[in-house]
Amino acid sequence: MTDSIVSFSGVTYAYRGDWLQRIQALHAVDLAVPTGCAFGFLGANGAGKSTSIKLAMGLLTGHQGDIRLFGQPIGSPALRQRLGYLPEQPYFYENLAVGEYLDYLGRLSGLERSGLTAAKDRVYQLLDLGDLRGRKLGSFSKGMRQRFGLAQAILHQPDLLVLDEPFSGLDPLWRARFKDVMALERQRGATLFFSSHILSDVEDLCDHYAVIDHGRVLEQGRLADLFGQAPLILTASGPAPAEAKPGAEGTWTLEFPEQERAARLAALPTGAQVLRLERHRLGLEDWFVARIRDVHGAGKRLGDDV
Repeated sequence: MTDSIVSFSGVTYAYRGDWLQRIQALHAVDLAVPTGCAFGFLGANGAGKSTSIKLAMGLLTGHQGDIRLFGQPIGSPALRQRLGYLPEQPYFYENLAVGEYLDYLGRLSGLERSGLTAAKDRVYQLLDLGDLRGRKLGSFSKGMRQRFGLAQAILHQPDLLVLDEPFSGLDPLWRARFKDVMALERQRGATLFFSSHILSDVEDLCDHYAVIDHGRVLEQGRLADLFGQAPLILTASGPAPAEAKPGAEGTWTLEFPEQERAARLAALPTGAQVLRLERHRLGLEDWFVARIRDVHGAGKRLGDDV
């Protein structure tokens, strides 16, 4: 994990629930976020995403195991200046205006006055906040608060950007803008680590992922490797193998995994003419739903056996 910008090693965390019942939120979590990647943290409601993020940000304490940022134990004030963070439910001082709030946060992040003006102008432009710089945060809608939340997170151009459900409360236009801004931060060199229930956005932005369920990380890795597990679909005409499915106009199709490619092609009947060989399109959302159902039956379709 030496090349990981965020790492969890055997992290376990519990808290007191109703009637002093002890709730086990995380179970021996191992997680590695490679430096420079865009990392999607996936899980159903209550799976442990926000708890994990809050622990990494130092907002929760009392865990067992080791959590490191930039290869160092969490908690150092110097590390915090290299972080940008947007929580799932941000709280802002509602009597402060956008401009003065960014001044305050910029100074906390170590920005000198000479660079603060340029930093503010950058986020004003990226998130259309220039005309709102004099408005108080208390008058903002949910979507406007998200825009300010992302602005304050990227103001000081952090090395690590941690966003918990950043697309919450956004309409389709602002979801697209947020994706553009996050892509620009990635191009700048920042590592992105974010959770989202909108898996198409994770698919668009990320190259790495992890799935957490009931406080346990089920799997993690590169999205390219995950999508590479999708089967190949061969479309051909002429003599067909017994297991082929008939298609239109005398064609037929055959589906098989990547590792069987060479053997399947070599075993085609004499006279078969290959028309196409393509990979089945694996949708991240469909894969995620199937993956979680396989583990514990969450989100069963109506009519499924229970």
